[in-house]
Amino acid sequence: MSAAHPGEAAEPEPTPAAAPDQWPAPPLADWPIGPEVAPTASAPPPGVPRQRLHPLTPLLESFRFFAAAIAAAGIQVVTSQNYLFAVYIALAAAVLGGVGSLISIQYRGFVIWGPELHIYGGVFTRNHRTVPLGRLQSVDVARPLRARLFGLAQLNIEVAGSDGTDAKLAYLKADRALELRGELLAIAGRPSGDVAVDGDVAETDESAEEVKTPPPGQVVPPVRVRRLATASLLEALPVQISALVIFGAAYLTAGSIFGFNRVTTTVWVGFIAPALLGYVQSTIATVNKFLRNCRFRLRRDGQSLLIERGLTDTSHETVPQDRVTAVSFERPVLWRGRRWRRVEVSTAAAAQSSAGVGTRLTTVLPVGEPDLVAAVTEAAVPGLPSQFTVERPPRRARWRMPLRWKWNGAALDEQVFVVRHGLLVNTYFAVPYARIQSVTVVQGPLQRLQGLATVRAMTAGGLGNDAVAYHRDAREAASMADELRERADAAAALETPRLS
Repeated sequence: MSAAHPGEAAEPEPTPAAAPDQWPAPPLADWPIGPEVAPTASAPPPGVPRQRLHPLTPLLESFRFFAAAIAAAGIQVVTSQNYLFAVYIALAAAVLGGVGSLISIQYRGFVIWGPELHIYGGVFTRNHRTVPLGRLQSVDVARPLRARLFGLAQLNIEVAGSDGTDAKLAYLKADRALELRGELLAIAGRPSGDVAVDGDVAETDESAEEVKTPPPGQVVPPVRVRRLATASLLEALPVQISALVIFGAAYLTAGSIFGFNRVTTTVWVGFIAPALLGYVQSTIATVNKFLRNCRFRLRRDGQSLLIERGLTDTSHETVPQDRVTAVSFERPVLWRGRRWRRVEVSTAAAAQSSAGVGTRLTTVLPVGEPDLVAAVTEAAVPGLPSQFTVERPPRRARWRMPLRWKWNGAALDEQVFVVRHGLLVNTYFAVPYARIQSVTVVQGPLQRLQGLATVRAMTAGGLGNDAVAYHRDAREAASMADELRERADAAAALETPRLS
């Protein structure tokens, strides 16, 4: 037993008969263990005043309730001429909406405290959301029609590693929204760019000759409304015409067998009425897509792309180049004769928000010729080509997709992994190797009998935007997967910072 130094307590030593679980614990190392972690900002003290949203925010967010109340009042007036009931509904909606707005707005607000944004809300169930501005990716300005009527706007805040839009500040005065956007981006150390919402986007002169050269600061010339309307109509026609042909043929066949008088009622209830509802929904979706892409402008701001678009609901979106995980080139069947294509990009935040709820891509060119497509592609992913040559699946896989076999394929390009798919809307989907997170090879029972396999390259940011090469030869699929893993690791190792 060693002697203790003066002034120090002697440490007990285990006796040979003591069990190991009775031995004294070793001394602890100095804290913290490992690299020093920067302290995080604490929540603001209770006395810090909150910045309020616009008083009309609760009313604008409840516009569906007021629309339903107006519709109910209108139905009563038309069907029973009960004007008094309509007045009661209007008064009740006004009183409930006004009182609810006054109460709700007292508990809603936000505070910028250090490197964090704190958002408060809720009347009965209070919530407090913290947005770390150090991981801020973009702050987009959106102006729905109901907000534009009152000169308001909302901010959509996206943070790295979140499930898409991590926070939303709605609604603020348009000038205050721009000022707050600049403050948040300045704290995050990102350029704010020039975003103007007061005058909105200038109209394009439809009578003038089409502009071939983009204006200063823009990547491509403005998309003309006439071309956008034509493209939207040509994209929707194949589905509409196919549905008409199918239902018309079914009606004529059933009528000739069972008699048209007997079949009419059954066809109306079982087919025509649901088909009419589907037609209305499809038409509304086409019109909304057209309105959303009207007055489209694409500008470059440093390492980001700024998108301005919208006729009724305007939006100003930011696409950071370092967050682009894939590029999609779409060509509907009736666009092929005009050589038009649509370009969309997937970002890490968008992929995370769409996981499990469908794919969401950001349109960077609604419609354009090959030269415009090449310019937009270069702006989104520098060095990425806009034309690809892919190899079709083996002929023995043709029976599995008889109509789509000709329009499917895959290729390992120098910079990206490219897959091709789609009949009515043929799509080339290009994923940079640095954005590939994992590669899997799937082989079902029938594929094993035919010696086929499917290769899936999953991108960074979540599910929904994967590059899938269907029904490849089994040996080719194995070698393709190995090559993809090697190229993905090599490309990601050269990237700083690494996204995937």
